[in-house]
Amino acid sequence: MAGTVGVSGSGAAGQGAVHGEHCFGCGPQNLAGVAMAVELVENGVIGSCTFDERHQGAPGLAHGGIVAAVLDEASGSVPTRNGIPAVTAKLAVNYRKPAPLHRPMRVSATLDRREGDRKLHITARLELDGELIAESDAMFIIVPAEHFRTHGAKEGELPFLGV
Repeated sequence: MAGTVGVSGSGAAGQGAVHGEHCFGCGPQNLAGVAMAVELVENGVIGSCTFDERHQGAPGLAHGGIVAAVLDEASGSVPTRNGIPAVTAKLAVNYRKPAPLHRPMRVSATLDRREGDRKLHITARLELDGELIAESDAMFIIVPAEHFRTHGAKEGELPFLGV
């Protein structure tokens, strides 16, 4: 990975900020979601999640799409927790091992580099007991906060992004 790349935004970021109460990745009100919680660390986020039968693919294992969603959520949390409104433009996932159900996993994401005014390159990892389960490379595009209002966010719903 590249050296330290600063992340700074103009919104009121927060440790407990979520993309929305019903967000599949972090929303506490989404009964099918993973309710992943992350915290800010230098240049990124770390957190945890545990898959269960709602997230199952093959018996006893999380569906690969759910694993990708968790990596996307962690990656998106890097700009979001820093008050930067951004959306996924590209996500490439490498699956290394199956993700079992009912085992707490560590998820982390780091900003690798910023390209121009709008592009953020972010890597994420999902680990179980220190072993790599999956990793991703993502590109996020910084968008105006109005983007979220245009697509349904209500006034005050995403205060950390100025929405």
